[in-house]
Amino acid sequence: MNINFKEIDKTQMEPFEYIAKWNNDPEIKYFIGANLSEGEMPDRTKEELYENANKGPKRIYMIMDGDNPIGELSIMIDPDHVHKKEKNTGWISICVGEKAYRGKGVASLAMDFLEEECRRLGLHRIELGVFEYNKRARAFYEKIGYSTFARKENFVYYNGEWRADIRMEKYL
Repeated sequence: MNINFKEIDKTQMEPFEYIAKWNNDPEIKYFIGANLSEGEMPDRTKEELYENANKGPKRIYMIMDGDNPIGELSIMIDPDHVHKKEKNTGWISICVGEKAYRGKGVASLAMDFLEEECRRLGLHRIELGVFEYNKRARAFYEKIGYSTFARKENFVYYNGEWRADIRMEKYL
C-alpha cells in the first residue's frame, strides 16, 4: 500500500462520484451518514454531496493508494453543529470507502494526517460524532486518545429504533 492524502478541488465533480458511491454502500452507509427519519436512509447523489461540500468552509481530502481513491476525510472549522462551542475546534469525519482497505491500518494513518492538518490550521481541539451502535469506531477513537463528553439521544434511526450520537473530543 502507498497511502497518501490529497485535498480535492471542490469545483470538480469527479471526487464526488467516489464519495457518493461510498455514502450509498449498504455495508457502511449507516455508519458514515445520519439517517434522520424513520425507515430506510435515502441514497445521496454526487450533485447533492457536491453542493453540500461547497457550503461554507470545509476541507475534503481523498485517501489514496497511489493514484486510486479509497476513501475520504474532511475538516470543518468551528461549524455550528459542534456540541462544545470552543473557538478553534475542528469537526472531522473519515470514511475508508473501499472494503479491501478496512481493518488494514488506513484509518490510523488517516487520523494521524487529520490531527496534523488540524494543528497546521491552528486548531486546538477536535470534535467528532460517532453513532452509539458503531462500537468498532468508538473503540478505535478511544484507543487513539479521544474521550466521550456528550450524548445526543434519539439522533439517528437505525435498525428500527432511534439511537444516540456520541460526541468525542481530543485536545491537540
